[in-house]
Amino acid sequence: MILYKMIALKFGHFLDKENPGNMPGPDGQLVLSEEIRQHWQSVLGDISSARIYLLDYNAANYLDSLRLDVQGMPWEDRPESCIQGYVRDVDFPPDLVWIEYDDRKLWEDRVGRGITTQSEGELSSRHQRGFLFDNRSPDKLSVRLFCAVTDNLFSDAPLVLEISKAQDGRPDFDNVIWKPQRTVIAGLMRLGILTSEASARELLDEHKGHVSYEMVIGFMLFAALATREDDLLSQKVASLSTSQAKTARKFGKTWMTETLKSHVTIRIGPAAERHLSEQKARLRFEEAQAVSRATPIEHWVAEHERRYSNGKVVRVRAHKRGQSADRDLPTRVVGPSMQG
Repeated sequence: MILYKMIALKFGHFLDKENPGNMPGPDGQLVLSEEIRQHWQSVLGDISSARIYLLDYNAANYLDSLRLDVQGMPWEDRPESCIQGYVRDVDFPPDLVWIEYDDRKLWEDRVGRGITTQSEGELSSRHQRGFLFDNRSPDKLSVRLFCAVTDNLFSDAPLVLEISKAQDGRPDFDNVIWKPQRTVIAGLMRLGILTSEASARELLDEHKGHVSYEMVIGFMLFAALATREDDLLSQKVASLSTSQAKTARKFGKTWMTETLKSHVTIRIGPAAERHLSEQKARLRFEEAQAVSRATPIEHWVAEHERRYSNGKVVRVRAHKRGQSADRDLPTRVVGPSMQG
């Protein structure tokens, strides 16, 4: 199931039918029933007000590859300022925005691109992922990550990342705060997932890593949408079918029709297809080069001196060396630039 629909249906049902009990909080104070209901209502209200974007697996893979063009491969030693500077210049909508994609498909694509390894067991534990960005405040950008656990269960965001804004209204990544969500953490404690301070620290640190790394895809989406190229194609789709909406109204489930209005499906366009095709061809070419004893690609060697052990010195003129580039290797297709 689509993750944002799962969350809306679950929390809407809970508000309609459930009366949660008090439970111990992470600070030793009780999390009251009303506080839990307020949290459900807050998340439901934010989702109903958000602009919903669903990325198909090709779109998520494309945006991730654009990110790596800027951020560099995991084994490259590029400073974080490279990607932070790029992200700062993206014109992110001043709204609530939900961005969702299939995390398993994305990691399968990453494995295919040779940037990581994952076992089948690790891949099978990945499902839909959704980021809720709140960019309405002039002072901060808030980010929450929700993850599907199964087809009908999800994990709420135990932390909210708050990124302060500089005077120009852009994110200031040197000034961030992680705000724990008492109701979510208390629920994890009650389920026995957080049994000690060490387990809590491990889970929260892992969540921070996921948010910090993966949220960049959201910024790449709006960088690509802002270009004049045909990188991405968008289509507005009703979140409920006609029969589903009719049934919801019949049984008085107004929260379904009010929350699940419509979403935008994002697919790749011709420019993005060319980019991914070039990427695959280049990967195959580099793999073949790595296992072969082929001479280097043709390049210029500058004029230099060659010194021998017997004291002889020979001046070597500038010349070309190596073989001409494979004509079957596609020309590099670049992603969207901020000046586009």
